Amino acid sequence: MKLLLAFAILQALIGEALSGDEILARLESENSKRRVLLKEYSGSRQYTMKNLRFGKQAEVAVLVNYRQVEGERYTVTTRSGSEVLNGIIDKVLASQADASLSAENARYQITAANYRVRLLGTEIIGGRNCHVLELTPRIKSRFLIAGKAWVDTVSYAVVRTNGRFSASLSLLVGAPQISQEFIEVHGFWMPGHVQSVTSTFLLGPTQLDIIFSNYQFEPDTMLRTVRK
Repeated sequence: MKLLLAFAILQALIGEALSGDEILARLESENSKRRVLLKEYSGSRQYTMKNLRFGKQAEVAVLVNYRQVEGERYTVTTRSGSEVLNGIIDKVLASQADASLSAENARYQITAANYRVRLLGTEIIGGRNCHVLELTPRIKSRFLIAGKAWVDTVSYAVVRTNGRFSASLSLLVGAPQISQEFIEVHGFWMPGHVQSVTSTFLLGPTQLDIIFSNYQFEPDTMLRTVRK
């Protein structure tokens, strides 16, 4: 009897055994549902870029407004530091605005169309039990990373990613190393911190940190999420 009880507890802790492809399919399904519900939000971002070789730094604070049809729109509230690095941050903002549009966003998503996956095991991240998936882009692309994703075993949301872009962004920038951490806000998993590190012959190592905060959702979106 004790052996049966122990086995039942072990099964409950482990959950059903899933393959990497099955986890990816559930991830896609849950992300699709969340994208349909996410009609509108606003928030704040702080961009900090540091170049270690030349000792330069720039900081840009931004207000963000998102609507599903229009994507993200940005209002810069403050900026300081190196003009050159400020110009690079402006280019990052323009790229993020394009990526927030539905048609363009699909190129960045963790989907079976974009990635082959392999289940590496489970880890606890921020108190959440996560499947750890190895990500291998199906094609070399500046939109996709070769690395890992940590997927929550309950919500099938991506909690963390880490890797390197599978293709260079440009001859000057190369292929950055990037890590992303996500936070749950009213049932939606939103970016919390993104860090990108590049090292080039001309500029040396350059690091960009983006901190996301003050997420606000339209009341109707929060209501639909609670009822879901």
